[in-house]
Amino acid sequence: MVDNFYISVFETKNKAVFLFSTLESKGYRGIQLVSTPCSIKAGCNYAIKFTNKKYIDIIKKEGAELGINKIDIYFAKRINGRLTYKKIYV
Repeated sequence: MVDNFYISVFETKNKAVFLFSTLESKGYRGIQLVSTPCSIKAGCNYAIKFTNKKYIDIIKKEGAELGINKIDIYFAKRINGRLTYKKIYV
């Protein structure tokens, strides 16, 4: 189990899936499509999870090329067995 990771959150499920599939088709492998944690955003939504910080710039760049400009990035850290999320402003 990974204790520290990043998660990118989108306005809609479709935008998350579209960007994820685009990244996969370009050969990026350090990413995972996951359900967005309810503590970040309520409702049925997906997010992209990754552990390597370099993916922040890649996700922002590739998202902008696809017209997906509203992407929030969070850093997740496990503290005393519980995940906490802190928004990163990039």
